Amino acid sequence: MCIASQPNPRLNQLLSLFPYENVRPIQRAALDVVANMFETGKALSILEAPTGSGKSALAFTAARFAGTLDDLDDEFDPGAYILTPYNNLAAEMTSVFGDMGLTALKGRKHYDQKTGGNYEDARDDFFESLQGVTSYAWFLRARQAPKRQVLILDEGHNIERILLDMAGFRITPGICSAAGVDGPPKHLAAERIVDWLSAALLPALRKQTSRCRKSAALRELENLAERVAKYVDVDDRSQWIAWIDEDALNVKPFSVSVEARDLFSRARYVLIQSATIFDFAAFQRVLGISDSLVFSAPSDFPLCNRPIIYRPVGDMAAKTMSRTIPDLCVEIERIVGSFSQCKGVVHTGSYHINQCVARRLTAKYGCQRIITHSQDPRDREQAIRLHCDGNEVTVLVSPSLTEGVDLHGDLARFQIVCKVPYPRLDEYTRARSARDSTWYRLHTAWALVQMIGRAVRSDTDYATTFVLDSQFERFVIRNEQILPAWWRAAIQTQSKAA
Repeated sequence: MCIASQPNPRLNQLLSLFPYENVRPIQRAALDVVANMFETGKALSILEAPTGSGKSALAFTAARFAGTLDDLDDEFDPGAYILTPYNNLAAEMTSVFGDMGLTALKGRKHYDQKTGGNYEDARDDFFESLQGVTSYAWFLRARQAPKRQVLILDEGHNIERILLDMAGFRITPGICSAAGVDGPPKHLAAERIVDWLSAALLPALRKQTSRCRKSAALRELENLAERVAKYVDVDDRSQWIAWIDEDALNVKPFSVSVEARDLFSRARYVLIQSATIFDFAAFQRVLGISDSLVFSAPSDFPLCNRPIIYRPVGDMAAKTMSRTIPDLCVEIERIVGSFSQCKGVVHTGSYHINQCVARRLTAKYGCQRIITHSQDPRDREQAIRLHCDGNEVTVLVSPSLTEGVDLHGDLARFQIVCKVPYPRLDEYTRARSARDSTWYRLHTAWALVQMIGRAVRSDTDYATTFVLDSQFERFVIRNEQILPAWWRAAIQTQSKAA
């Protein structure tokens, strides 16, 4: 789908700012939509292009163009912000485009004597640059950041999740201890939760923030107090859900349209990019978008370079998982053995499955070949570095490589998907799905396509993907209208014995 665009002179200006000598057809078509946004004054555009199609170059081109706009007004400063969900994506962009003027900024905690950087200096450099890239988390809290001409939202399918995390909150025993209050309550009716928050937790949070010296801990408490107060003061709590599980109290809104509108208001033009939008109407409905230019393109990578081999070993649903895991491990072991001279990835889907698979593979192939990690984010980053930087033919076994990792070339000549990545069925997921049946299926499709998109990052790259969960076939059949045709065309069915 490509909606928009009459030829206009803005396109030639954008092409002149493109950071590479050659512009791929898919990039030129996307830039045509961006040019039309600037020419017509349409405030928002949504671009969908598959992983590896060069969206970072598109983002940087739009950011450079934002610094040249001559029809400025007093509300918006020249230049652009690029937001990403992950600091490593910002680092990758600056490693490529830093010499061309792109400046990155991370959160305060990432600057200390060990890193040799100063947060205040980095923040000043970021604001002085016409093209800046930072995380959603930093930007959403940095209300002092001046509005700019263009806001580019990378990995845009994550916007709802990010805004939900910023609007909602989770109260653990540790948070209650820091606030100096008992709790959270273990047994409390949903309608009474707001009473405990307003009478016990919120006053305690405000008392602690008045006592604390300036610190990261203080900023966290202040931020939490602001979110709790917002929920306590809201007029219509039917648009929120509050529940208690695993000794924690959780609160989330059903809609982030207000938060999205606030985010979009911080620039004159907003450009949303993602490899996985799929259902534009549902995406716009979730974010409260009423009018936008939209663009979607299929993959131009050869089918023979990106086969998806469906080889079912059993049903990995919760009720049958324990019976399936032994056969799953046998098949994974066989596939890894058949790629003895290649690096690869096993997407396990959960830490329980990860532990079972990693133990089996390590016993067979040894810890020099099999790399895995704990739930500690630092451990995960170290595992990725060992796999990507090492000379050994390693296999990275992980439940958390769905996004934000580029396994190009020899870093992944094969990958194995153990389980269809359905969202965790907590109280929020159940309630949200009851309101919108498309929501659950769409989030699963996003995760599945993103996961498989970690390998094959260019039209000359290649990798074989194996999907072993028998739920995969049912999911694809039931969601043909969501999953893109170019992606479904790569699916091949085999038996285990093949």
